[in-house]
Amino acid sequence: MNYGKILSRAFEITRKYRALWLFGVLLALFGGGGGGNFNFGNFPTRGGGRGTGLGEMPTLPGWSSEIWQLVTILIAGLVCFMLVWLLLSIILRFVSRAALIGLVQELEVNETKPTIKRGFSIGGERFWQLLGIALAINIPRTIISLVLVLLAVLPLIVSLLPLISAGRTAPNELIGVVIAGSIGSLALCCCVMMILALIGLVIYPFYEFIVRTCVIKKSGVIDSIREGYHIVRGNLGNVAVLYLLAIGIGIGCGLLMIPIALVLIAIPIGAGFLVYALANSITSAIIAGIILGIPMLLILLFISGLYHVFESAYWTEGYRGVTMPTPVSN
Repeated sequence: MNYGKILSRAFEITRKYRALWLFGVLLALFGGGGGGNFNFGNFPTRGGGRGTGLGEMPTLPGWSSEIWQLVTILIAGLVCFMLVWLLLSIILRFVSRAALIGLVQELEVNETKPTIKRGFSIGGERFWQLLGIALAINIPRTIISLVLVLLAVLPLIVSLLPLISAGRTAPNELIGVVIAGSIGSLALCCCVMMILALIGLVIYPFYEFIVRTCVIKKSGVIDSIREGYHIVRGNLGNVAVLYLLAIGIGIGCGLLMIPIALVLIAIPIGAGFLVYALANSITSAIIAGIILGIPMLLILLFISGLYHVFESAYWTEGYRGVTMPTPVSN
């Protein structure tokens, strides 16, 4: 396999086809999002009876019922915004991933120029399958993680039980047991973190081939997992080299982005301090920092999006190199 040609082709695709940039930016914006559990309290409605209106709820000193009601509305709005953001992150993450894979595949096979419309079409067609693959992989992984974490904190829990039972009359020996249990749990937690990191490293290349099998061959969830797994198992050497190159590129790009990010962050901060020094107004300084900070964040997001385009194209070309006789275009 010509790894240099794969790298150069992935770079060429990233540079030439701007329709891919949108999906890269969307993946950068939503790809890191995770799920969360939101606990909704019971918000009483305003009424005339005691204990049923917001006016009867405990308030902070100096807070009127109107302020408390406003805070409640703001919290409810924030929760709704987070739920909408979570839903968008799930949809656009998988749609963008499928679009990047499918558009590069069609470019290489049919020489079809990528378009945004076609990208969303591919993403919509493969959304449920990619979601199913993510659930099939991450649910068992989450269960294993929880079991390992519980086992890691078990020594601390066991050491605390006698201390809780003894109460204020606990002897000093029990304190030593708790310290020993804490140290044991801390050591086990470190081991669990390393195990989970290792599991993630092992799963990653399998996942890249599984999702490409799903999008390129239009396979179902189980078939994609089975075939992607067998492709990697049958080509461990080539996949290992692809993976090591991807890790090296990721580390190199990360190191390169450190000074760039520092400069982009320093610009709005420096502008804020300058405005404060000239106008002696903290409000003006904050506004100036925000005005300059937004375009700096957009620049960082755009650069991250370009990297996601390159990374996806790289793995797609690698998949083609493993599974097809003539994988990379000249």
